[in-house]
Amino acid sequence: MSIIIPVTEEIGFLADMIAICRHLAPLEMIVVCPQQLMGTFQLPEEAGCRVISLEEPAGLFAGRSVGAKHAQGDVLLFLDEGRIFPLPALQRFLFPVLYGNAQAVLSLADKRSSRNRTRRGSVRCLSLLVNECCGRASLQEATLFDVPHALTAEALREIGTDRLAYPAEAHRQLVCSQMNIAVQPIAPMKERQSFRPSLHAALRWELSRYEHMVVEQQIRAFSRLPVRAGYTDGGRRRDIVEGLFQQLAGIPVTQRGSWPLRRSSLYRGQRLSVIIPACNEEATIDDVIRETLMLEPAEIIVVVNGSTDQTAAIAKRSGVTTVEYPEPLGVDTGRAIGALLARGDLLLFIDADFVIPARDMYPFPLACEKGIDVALNDLSGFLEPHHESNLVVAARQALNVAVNRKDLAIGSMVTVPFAMRREVVAAIGWQLLLCPPKAQIASVWTGFQPQLVHEVNIFSSNRFRPQKHLAGAGTTKSAAVEQILGDHIEAFQYLANQLCTIQGGEQVAYGQNIRSRQRGDYES
Repeated sequence: MSIIIPVTEEIGFLADMIAICRHLAPLEMIVVCPQQLMGTFQLPEEAGCRVISLEEPAGLFAGRSVGAKHAQGDVLLFLDEGRIFPLPALQRFLFPVLYGNAQAVLSLADKRSSRNRTRRGSVRCLSLLVNECCGRASLQEATLFDVPHALTAEALREIGTDRLAYPAEAHRQLVCSQMNIAVQPIAPMKERQSFRPSLHAALRWELSRYEHMVVEQQIRAFSRLPVRAGYTDGGRRRDIVEGLFQQLAGIPVTQRGSWPLRRSSLYRGQRLSVIIPACNEEATIDDVIRETLMLEPAEIIVVVNGSTDQTAAIAKRSGVTTVEYPEPLGVDTGRAIGALLARGDLLLFIDADFVIPARDMYPFPLACEKGIDVALNDLSGFLEPHHESNLVVAARQALNVAVNRKDLAIGSMVTVPFAMRREVVAAIGWQLLLCPPKAQIASVWTGFQPQLVHEVNIFSSNRFRPQKHLAGAGTTKSAAVEQILGDHIEAFQYLANQLCTIQGGEQVAYGQNIRSRQRGDYES
């Protein structure tokens, strides 16, 4: 066995870690160190280490690749200089690759200790999604970013030593292989962990420099997955939206609102458009419209699609603008079409299948009137403890982490009610509302700032649809979960494409790109 310990910015607890590793009886221990640190430490001769110098500036994880190229063992154990793991814990950790049939073993935080629990909203939710998308849900949040991890020579050949400098891509390559990968919980000694402020320090609502590096690599890894990672699209009629975008077809408006486009004193003269997609909602549409009228909207647009009941007739009787498509448009398509048709300064999006009281809808357009670009519903307070490992929750958190908005928690344009200023729709393009997570990422990338503005518990109100919310025979996920996961992967792939933008002849770093697009930016 070869043990590889890259050193990045400081020596930390390197000597102590080497002393513990000697008891594992390795074939060799390889320390990879930047040249500028070579004179700051000296290992005792009996340590049995080989020190390799990194002469050129390299990435944070380059030492892993360099060490692996020099290693001669059949198993490679990767550690770092900043944390010490107890010898018994390391011995248990290595068991699957030394004595079992695993070609790789990855570490999980030991959740038996509250200090080591995964913090939701961290970059770990991205790792959870990568493993899920690659068919390795059993790996949970385990990733090659974390140490310790161990690889056999066979696994190393599958990955390639060069890829170890880019843990996200190395991890994707590993989990997409047929290799047997084990996960082991392990925790470092609490009192023996170094702290590097320049790398790990950050306020609770922002990403640290380390997290920026991890997120950028993870986003690029998503770009190498199939489109939407192969997840379903929710039956969206993208062809209809594309036709409208290309002005090849008109919107089938069967009734214009029966009142003039008016300005309300509620929004200091700004006009409110309310957009309501509907399919077979005759039982609720009348009450939904009645509550909405209390907001003094300039217009209400009901996009009826695929209905076989009286939804459209009831909407017309209420005097609202009514759009009728005979075929179902699929999820969120009605939102995009409604946004294209809307003429207001503020746009409020709700659903037709459950009634939200006017007092709970009003804060969203009010926030936009006060200057908030995108007003989101804060559902965090309604989550039960068992939702912590929910894939949809992880996807929403990962979306906000990806654009350095940890403060948004699980705030999402997937969830109604939400509101937007017209300027946002004009900047990102109405057609992006077809995929709400993509629209949300685009709004941040374009320089706008979504905010959580109110709490509306939709979990207890949203209509349960067995065909949508229950997993079918032979599947582990419902149609709704598949579609939402696919939407988020589509959003990450969109972001990866934006990261490839060339500015001034040079590719701008991910963290700089994100921060420079956020209003009220902190000093980078």
